[in-house]
Amino acid sequence: MAPPNSSIPSRLLRAVAAKTFVEVILVCVVATLAAFSTFNPQLRGAIDVADQTRVAGWAYDPHSSEDSMEVQLFIDGKLAASKLADEKRIDLVESGVTPKPDHGFSFDLKLINLAPGRHTAQVYALRPAAGANKILLPITRQPSVFEVSR
Repeated sequence: MAPPNSSIPSRLLRAVAAKTFVEVILVCVVATLAAFSTFNPQLRGAIDVADQTRVAGWAYDPHSSEDSMEVQLFIDGKLAASKLADEKRIDLVESGVTPKPDHGFSFDLKLINLAPGRHTAQVYALRPAAGANKILLPITRQPSVFEVSR
């Protein structure tokens, strides 16, 4: 009788290890693609004006360029107002940022009773997420700082 071949178990073990490695890589790729589609890093926008009378700018999602995005204004970290970024901004089309001009917003701060002093303004774009959920994405990295005097 011939002795059992010890290379068969070691080859099976290497095959199982290789299969596991490929599966881990596949799961990482799928998770990365899902995160990319959910948190769309291609969102574009800016706050052009932040003063005691208004906060204005634009927000644009290249993946849905036909649609105006809902934006929310936060003053000092608290929700102050919400609206569609659907105001005409011809300068965005002329500079090649967007194909359509309907991506501007302007929040009238006279409607919000702000105390005198220094304030921060941050604008977030609302994007649909899984199911009926929505996520907030800031359109700028840092909030804009402005002064209110009376």
